[in-house]
Amino acid sequence: MMKKMTTLCASLLLALGCLTANAMDSQTLVNNPSRYRVISTSPDGIVYADMDSLRAMQTMDYPNSIENMNLTLYVEKYAGIRDDLVFQMGQEIHQINEYKAALHANKRKGTYDLKADLTKVYRPDGTDYAVKIDTVQFKNVRDMYTALHHFAALTPQKD
Repeated sequence: MMKKMTTLCASLLLALGCLTANAMDSQTLVNNPSRYRVISTSPDGIVYADMDSLRAMQTMDYPNSIENMNLTLYVEKYAGIRDDLVFQMGQEIHQINEYKAALHANKRKGTYDLKADLTKVYRPDGTDYAVKIDTVQFKNVRDMYTALHHFAALTPQKD
């Protein structure tokens, strides 16, 4: 009976470890610049691209005209009020949003589209919590595409 309880406790600890292994915090984003690349900034946040998740595909219809990229984006949202006390306490980041994103560019027409689905929201320390409304608006999709296109060309893709 004792062996069964020990095995059960060990398996529960492993399961909890797996659940927390996917957490994202600010230190991870900042300390791994080769994996998490900054592709956009705005007055209210920073957008990071997870280079390990980047998959780019170019269509054969019109070479060099249409390209699709799928990846995971992390957006660090700044606190609403940023004063001296917020910086001193290290609370300038309010939350981190995780998105599954699809970026589509039609270079012949000059159009750039981004579809980003919010998957998780984390506090700056990595603990996740539920948010019902997504308030992030991606405004500079063309600049994000340009940065990702450059990084995709430099980074070998995994199958």
